[in-house]
Amino acid sequence: MGKTKLKNSTELLLDTIFDAMHEKKAEDILLLNLSDIKGTNFDYFVITHGNSTTQVNAIAEEVRRKVKTICRLNPAHAEGFANAEWILLDYLDVVVHVFQKEIREHYQLENLWADAVITPIIEEVPVIVKKTPRKEARPCVSTKKSTKSETPAKKTPTAKKTIEKKPTKKTIEEKPAKKTNERKSKTKSTTKSKSTKKPKSTTSTKKA
Repeated sequence: MGKTKLKNSTELLLDTIFDAMHEKKAEDILLLNLSDIKGTNFDYFVITHGNSTTQVNAIAEEVRRKVKTICRLNPAHAEGFANAEWILLDYLDVVVHVFQKEIREHYQLENLWADAVITPIIEEVPVIVKKTPRKEARPCVSTKKSTKSETPAKKTPTAKKTIEKKPTKKTIEEKPAKKTNERKSKTKSTTKSKSTKKPKSTTSTKKA
């Protein structure tokens, strides 16, 4: 019974550590299982890093605060808060390492324990939070359908415009017809004028 209680307590401790790191946006969280390696005084390493000294300090402080409130544990040993380049929190079975990115790449602590089982810790809670607003935003699809129904109503006036343009062609065709009628009337007037001039010449000859 004692072993099961210790196992449950370590699981709770690891969960609170991961939650605290995720809240402060810690990057590349790795869990190293060292329980099967002989000669080790601890079972787990938790390694992560931040992008600045303030972020590293904030991650370590959040881990220490949450573990104290939830698990009611204080670290047996803590160091590195002065420079905030590599902060270590020793919880006996679990040791937390919070690095700056450059310091972590330099020491490569996870590569020193090649026999350990390494598992990356990925935050799953924000993914659930992002899915919920999508379900609420589904009514937006109905608005898109309404816009599609409105589009054919806009197409109908275009057909009317084409019908109205057709009589304009007829008016253009009728204009040259009027001109031809005017030309015919002019030709008729010229012929009448010529016919009236001929009798004048005949009357002059009779008088002579």
